[in-house]
Amino acid sequence: MRVVQIPRKELLLKELQEIGVDPNAIPIFQNKAEYLTIKLEGLSPAQANILKQTSLICGADTAIPKGAYGGDKRKKFTVLLFANKREIEKIITRLTEQPGMEKIKDCLFEFITEKDLPVLKLNGDEIKFHRTYIMGIINISPDSFYSGSRYTTSSTVKKVIEEMEKEGADFIDIGAESTRPGAEMVTEEEELRRLKAILPVAMKTARIPISVDTYKPAVAEFAIDQGVKIINDISGLGFNKMMAKIIAKNRVGVVVMHIKGTPKTMQINPQYKNLMDEIHNYLKARIQFAIDCGIERERIIIDPGLGFGKRLEDNYEIIERLGELKIFNRPILVGPSRKSFIGKPFGLEPEERLEGTLAVEALLIKNGASILRVHDVAEAKKVALLIDRITK
Repeated sequence: MRVVQIPRKELLLKELQEIGVDPNAIPIFQNKAEYLTIKLEGLSPAQANILKQTSLICGADTAIPKGAYGGDKRKKFTVLLFANKREIEKIITRLTEQPGMEKIKDCLFEFITEKDLPVLKLNGDEIKFHRTYIMGIINISPDSFYSGSRYTTSSTVKKVIEEMEKEGADFIDIGAESTRPGAEMVTEEEELRRLKAILPVAMKTARIPISVDTYKPAVAEFAIDQGVKIINDISGLGFNKMMAKIIAKNRVGVVVMHIKGTPKTMQINPQYKNLMDEIHNYLKARIQFAIDCGIERERIIIDPGLGFGKRLEDNYEIIERLGELKIFNRPILVGPSRKSFIGKPFGLEPEERLEGTLAVEALLIKNGASILRVHDVAEAKKVALLIDRITK
C-alpha cells in the first residue's frame, strides 16, 4: 500500500489502464483526480450559503466568512470552494435549479472547461505554446543591473544576436533604458538616441522576432517602424495611454506587465493585502483596457513582474502560484534572470546567480511559464528542453 502522486492526466490514464478500469469510467476518475480551489467574490449571504450547502451535498466544501451566516443582505462576501472537477459538475447541475445562482454556475463551468493552448499572433504568424520559448535579453543602456547583459555597440549586438540564435533563442528583447530598482527615468530623446544606434543593425541581423522594452510612445513608434514585432511595456500600458493606440494601430504584440509604482519608487516598502488577488485584478483590467483600445487578445502576453515592486517573499509566492494566471489563457512571460530575490538570501552578486536562476526557471516552467526572459540563453534552453520533456 502506498500513496501515489499523479500530476498529469496522461500518467493517471496509464495507472487506470494498468489496473483494468472500464474505459467508459476513465473520464470520471480523471475529473475526480483534478482538484481545484476556486475563489468566488461578490456573493450575497444567500448565495454563499446556497453554495456551501450545495457543495456539501455533492461531496465538496465551501469556506465562507462567519459574517455570511444570516449576515447583512447588502454586504458581499468572498468564499473558497474546495472540489474536484467531478464534484463541480454536480454542483453546476444542482445550481441550475437555484434562482439567483446563474452567474456563479456560469463561472464554475468556465473553470472546468478545457481550454486550447494560448495562441500569440505576430503579424501573419501564429505561435502555439506547446513548449517553453526563450527570450534573450540585450541591454543597450550603460547602467543595467547585470554587467553581463550590457551591449552598447552595434558590432557587439550583432555578434550577441547571432550567438543567442545559435543557442536556441526564440525572441530577442532589446532595452535602451534600465528599469532596475531605483533607476532614474531617461528622456525619450536619450532612449531614442541609444536605440537608433543599435536597432537597425539588430533588425538586419536577427532571423527571429525582436521585442523592444519601452513604455514611451515615440520609442515604440520608431521600433515598430524598424520592424519590431513586440513591445514589452513594464507599465502594462499604464504610464502613457498613447502606447495602446500605437500598438493597436500597428497590430504588433505587447507584453503587459504588473508593476507597483515606477522603477525609481517600486522597491520603497511595497505592500500587498493579497498579492495574487492584486496581480490577477491588475492584469485583468489591463487586458481589458488593451482590448478596448483595439488590441486583439491574441496579441497580448502577460507578465506578473517578478522584482517590480515585490518583496523577497512576494517573488517566491508568484513563482509558486504562477499557474493561477493561466485563467487568462494568454502566454505568460517571466523574467527571473539573475534578479536580487535569487541572490539576496545568500549574499550573491548578479554574476554569481546563474545556478539559482536556472533552478527558478525550472519551477516557473513547471508552474505555467510560456516564455522565459533570460540573460543566459544556452543554459535556459537546456533547462526548458528538459523540464518540457518531464512535464508537458
